Amino acid sequence: MQNHKNVNTPYLSDNNIRILFTLICVIALLVVRGALFYYQSGDFLFFLQPWVEEYRTMTFLEGLRINVGTYNPPYMYIINIIARINISELYLIKIVSVIFDFFLAYFVMKIVSLKTSSANMKALAFLAAFAIPTVILNGAMWGQCDSIYATFAIGSFYFGLRGRSKMSYAFMALAFAFKLQAVFLLPMIPVFIFMNRLRLRDCYVFFVVYIATLMPAIIAGMPIADALLAYVVQANFYSMLNLNIVNMWRFFEHVPYENFRLAGIYFAGFAVLSLMYFTYVNRKRLIKTVDYVRLAYLFAVIMPFLLPKMHDRYYFIADVLAVTVFFYDKRRWYVPVVTITCSFLAYAFFLMFGVELLDYRLAAFALLVVIIIVLRDFVMSIYPSKNEPSESVVEDV
Repeated sequence: MQNHKNVNTPYLSDNNIRILFTLICVIALLVVRGALFYYQSGDFLFFLQPWVEEYRTMTFLEGLRINVGTYNPPYMYIINIIARINISELYLIKIVSVIFDFFLAYFVMKIVSLKTSSANMKALAFLAAFAIPTVILNGAMWGQCDSIYATFAIGSFYFGLRGRSKMSYAFMALAFAFKLQAVFLLPMIPVFIFMNRLRLRDCYVFFVVYIATLMPAIIAGMPIADALLAYVVQANFYSMLNLNIVNMWRFFEHVPYENFRLAGIYFAGFAVLSLMYFTYVNRKRLIKTVDYVRLAYLFAVIMPFLLPKMHDRYYFIADVLAVTVFFYDKRRWYVPVVTITCSFLAYAFFLMFGVELLDYRLAAFALLVVIIIVLRDFVMSIYPSKNEPSESVVEDV
């Protein structure tokens, strides 16, 4: 009998098939994003477009010196640059966000890579993050820039997991420079410090990088106080307990703002500090990466859930980390489902329908249940019970 040698067809290798599948999915998701580029939100019509038009009446240096909007200077640099390009500002603003969608998905993939070496799982993690409905709607439809600060915040979290101290501080500073909402993940910095993953002496990097992002405006002539206090102006811009987000204040819609504003801030602060204290006390037991992933998700979801004056987009980091939680613990598939659904309800109300597709109070209750489950998983991972079923996770630290 004649022996036939197996002929390998490199074009059909598993690696090539995976790359082709990923590429097709990415192209399809880009097509979906492109189909939404036509939409002009109220934020674009009343804020972003007028800012671009005002910058066009100035020189570039004048634009650096004068902050025509309510954002921190780094994002206004981008708007100032867009004003100099003879292409639709609507498209350019959205393209910037879509570019950062890629980087955001990349860091999710890198976090998942700490759990598994499977190329298929890493590709799926990238695609899952790139396909999050609220991530797609945020940049491609709404024209918002949440993917920018979220990319740097998630990047900071990844570098913290890796013990890359200076990079973690630098990325958190960049996140904070673009959006104040980076504070939702900021508690991970002290957690990493007392877990000896970040060095306290490297904290100067945060301040150096943050100040460096403001220097173009300051050098161009912007008063230092204006450059440093942009977030103070933002914080005082609205006086409502709830700004179309699904959170605890949906159960207290008719309570007076002034009477409960500080109560909400104190309540949220107490919850975050308690969680940080519990982590500190049990720092020797915190040895699994899944614990850090759960903790990061809890910080990112608890603050917008409890704080007053939260906007519809403020679960953005929580949406991304919820997907990461799933890749670390397949039992909790409903964590991203519920979290992203709660975000999507607010997006749909503002962008498309103008009505609640689901009672916000019911959604808020479902999210509260998810928070409690993830918190329980975090505690039980540190204090495992003999009767507790084993987690479907791979330990890696």
